[in-house]
Amino acid sequence: MTTPSSSLAPLLAVAQATLSDRAELIEANAGFLRLLNLSEFPPEKTGVARFFIQPHFHALLNAVPDSDGLVHEGRLTIGEYAQQTRTLRARVWREGGCIRVLAEHDIEDLERLNKTVLQLNRDYTHTQIELAQTNLKLQAINTQLRDAQKKLVEAEKMASLGVLVAGVAHEINTPLGVSLAAISDLQEKSRVLAERFAQRSMTQTDLVRYFEGAAGSSELISRNLARMGRLIDSFRQLAVGARSREQKPFDLRECIDNVIRSFGRKLSAGGVALHINCTEQMVVTGSAEEWAIIFTNLIDNSLKHGFKSREQGRIDISALQDAKGLRLDYRDDGIGMTTQVQASVFDPFFTTDLQNGMGLGMHLVYNLVTQRFGGHIRCESSPQAGVHIQIEVLERVTAE
Repeated sequence: MTTPSSSLAPLLAVAQATLSDRAELIEANAGFLRLLNLSEFPPEKTGVARFFIQPHFHALLNAVPDSDGLVHEGRLTIGEYAQQTRTLRARVWREGGCIRVLAEHDIEDLERLNKTVLQLNRDYTHTQIELAQTNLKLQAINTQLRDAQKKLVEAEKMASLGVLVAGVAHEINTPLGVSLAAISDLQEKSRVLAERFAQRSMTQTDLVRYFEGAAGSSELISRNLARMGRLIDSFRQLAVGARSREQKPFDLRECIDNVIRSFGRKLSAGGVALHINCTEQMVVTGSAEEWAIIFTNLIDNSLKHGFKSREQGRIDISALQDAKGLRLDYRDDGIGMTTQVQASVFDPFFTTDLQNGMGLGMHLVYNLVTQRFGGHIRCESSPQAGVHIQIEVLERVTAE
């Protein structure tokens, strides 16, 4: 009897055994025992017929042998149904009351399988190399994209700064130029009057004309300096975070009413009907001054642009309270906006009428709502359909 060697068993390709007619092993090599998943030779009178799957052991035992005693030549499947089975090329003889089995693994199949495994390994290695190269390329592309993005952000910042500087210079240049021209004219008139006074040729008419001219120039200078002051104040307001305004409870309805009163006769003179839907004493914690700036710019924008060249118009302001905070709706039935204008309505220095505005009002409203209050603002409009502006601020509102 032969038992398998632990070191040689995995290498054996030939299985050989002799069995009794009761399927008891008389002798078996290590290869055959390995097929049966037996670590050692089974005890005597232990049959192994159950390991013969196809053909069955009893079929081999009952088969009619040829002249050489051969009862089977071809495929032989050995193993257990519930576990692993092996199909081998085998020859089976019957000698007296014994069965002799000689089987071998299909070496050609193993070689083909080995070649397939080797090819798969080569393909896997090649794929890994390509993947590594692709990853390196992607890393390089990502680095380039990050650099390009950084440059774009820097370019956008510089472009925004350029627009801001150009806008400020443009807006201030006109009143500054007028003031400088008026001062220059006043200086020239003063020089001429001084020369005539020194030459004792100054007349009362010269003095009266000088006073009249000086009064006109002074008024012009004063008016343009005041305009520059308002412009600078508007630019300062754009930096809504520059200084912290006092946050305290205030009555939103009262704030709206104060803004309406500040327009005086402008609303009635323009035939504008204004309707307010806001409960009395709606208390909001924040800055009444900043909310007044918002309502002032919204109404002023409707008067200057929405109702331009129109004899009448309507403005609706609605303030509602819900569990999330404050919701404001502002509508007018003015001339509306085109898609292009609507897309730029919150941009700084954007205006459709350079004579009646410098394009900072709606940008200031946008900054206050989004940056100062942490809210959201949306603008919906179309030509001849008015403007609808929605403001949402996630802030608790209490009614008293």
